[in-house]
Amino acid sequence: MNSFSQEEQQHLLIASVIFVIVELSFLLSFLDFFELLLAGILILPLYTLHELAHKYTAIRYGFPSKFYLDQNMALISLFSAFLPFKIIAPGVVIWYGNPSSRIRAYVSMMGPLVNIFIGGFLLLISPFLPPLWSLLTIYISKASINLAIFNLLPFSVLDGSKIYRWNQEVFFVIFGFTVVFWLFHPLGYFGWI
Repeated sequence: MNSFSQEEQQHLLIASVIFVIVELSFLLSFLDFFELLLAGILILPLYTLHELAHKYTAIRYGFPSKFYLDQNMALISLFSAFLPFKIIAPGVVIWYGNPSSRIRAYVSMMGPLVNIFIGGFLLLISPFLPPLWSLLTIYISKASINLAIFNLLPFSVLDGSKIYRWNQEVFFVIFGFTVVFWLFHPLGYFGWI
């Protein structure tokens, strides 16, 4: 379970492609085919890095882990690309053992924190890039924040619920920061694009 099997790699790739399709559905009316293709290539690592952050954090704490593609949720996520409300939950990292609520929260935090970091970094470098690349990095930044905010919702099996159960103050700091980032992102409700 500490290895990264071929089946696990395939599952993660399929889930990542589903994430790309869902995120590209936001951009269909804004980008031409070539720009969509570039955006898809750049969006692909966001989900992969999110799940790998969960996997390797669990392993670091001594809990074997594996990414599983949830076929039902993968289909629901894919179908949501055609709906106004998007669902991004095609798979999950399962870890084995009985971690404390603190470790469970730490493992759960790592995926969204990776996406918050990537989103912020891309936003910071976007003004220094040529116009097309600047626009694409802003879109990719928003996709990364979308993934973080969805996973931080304190519902069911999502990352936010595990953080909330462990420490509500920590949850509200991380979730609150992400909501503000999401709302005031250049592509957010109060953004400037």
